[in-house]
Amino acid sequence: MKSDFIVSVSSLVLKIKNVLNQNIQLNEVWIQGEISNLTKHRSGHYYFSLKDAYASINCVMFSSYTKNINFNLQEGTKVCVQGSIQVYEPRGSLQLYVKTMKEDGIGQLYQEYEQRKSRLFQEGYFNLDHKTIKPDWIENIGIVTAKEGAALQDVLKTISHRFPAMKIKLYPAYVQGKNASQSIIQALKKADLNQHDAILLVRGGGSFEDLFCFNDEDLVKCIFHLQTFIVTGIGHETDTSLADLAGDYRALTPTAAAQYVSVDVHELRNKWKQLHISLISSMKMNLNQKKMQLSHIQSHPYLIDPHTFIVDKTILLDSYDFVFQNTRNQLSIYESKLKENKTKLNSYTSLFLENYKIKKNNIFLMNAIQSYFEQQNLLFQKNIKLLDAFSPLKILSRGYSIAQKENKIIRSINDVKLKDEIKIVLHDGFLVTKIQKKEG
Repeated sequence: MKSDFIVSVSSLVLKIKNVLNQNIQLNEVWIQGEISNLTKHRSGHYYFSLKDAYASINCVMFSSYTKNINFNLQEGTKVCVQGSIQVYEPRGSLQLYVKTMKEDGIGQLYQEYEQRKSRLFQEGYFNLDHKTIKPDWIENIGIVTAKEGAALQDVLKTISHRFPAMKIKLYPAYVQGKNASQSIIQALKKADLNQHDAILLVRGGGSFEDLFCFNDEDLVKCIFHLQTFIVTGIGHETDTSLADLAGDYRALTPTAAAQYVSVDVHELRNKWKQLHISLISSMKMNLNQKKMQLSHIQSHPYLIDPHTFIVDKTILLDSYDFVFQNTRNQLSIYESKLKENKTKLNSYTSLFLENYKIKKNNIFLMNAIQSYFEQQNLLFQKNIKLLDAFSPLKILSRGYSIAQKENKIIRSINDVKLKDEIKIVLHDGFLVTKIQKKEG
């Protein structure tokens, strides 16, 4: 064995890795497969296998990319992924590093349908209060559908059987494919300008992908702003497109849409017959009632003898005149009494006011006298107390006495002589004595 051909395992794996990186570019390639052995790590990384009927490859999707997945990823989910191919050196295994993932086929379309539906609903394009009310009578319609489609034939056949007099104008449009939504929008706008009683937007059954053009957001907004009453009949009963939700009325099928906007001429004839019979019966009944009223009026006494009417009204007028004259006389009497009572009232009022003034003055005078009396009484009481305070008797009660000679108060020793008889007044009586001695 030559040493030139001996390499380590790691070198071999590294060389394979370099060859893959240099020769296989998967940035623009979508890889389709089914999820298997899915492990959602607590770190946010996803580890799984992507397989089909003939092969399988290990995959890893890091948390920075898994957060962009907007559907429920689980075992068996069919997906399309983009990423880069790598060799995991510790195991020498081939591994796909996934950066982008989306649901495959119908799943992705249905997810997009739900997202559009939720967004348009929040923006108010499906509001019931915006929908146009069905016209009372429809005899002129526009049809938007494929020119060679079975839906058109179903609508024409139904209307020709039910209401052959219907005026119909076709606005051809593609109802499947890439340019279908814009074709339908242009046809609807043309039809809306021609003042039809109603517009039918119809298409026969098909797969979800075939009918997906009726989920276009621009188409929904176009239908929302139409001025004409619009009926949709798209697919079968189980198919509900966003155009159906935006329209004024959703029919389950194109045939049902045609039935909704057209009256059945046979039913209409029967109704006309019933209305004719009912009208004749009503007119006969009304005519009989008018005849009875006319007969009653013709039998009135005043019509038989008009002079009686004049006499009766003359007598009635005389009675009214008598009542009027009597009432006028009574009114004159009442006016005289009213004047008399008014004069008496004025006199009584003046007398009352005069008496009131006198009474009011008397009350004022009595109050003044009472006030003066109370003031004088207070002054009298005050003087009594003051007089009592200065009374000689008050002084005598404190131990003093008064000397008198011949009922005159002795104010000096010079007013008496020896041997003179004097009276000494005390608070409880008096004493009589004689002067024995005088000292200055």
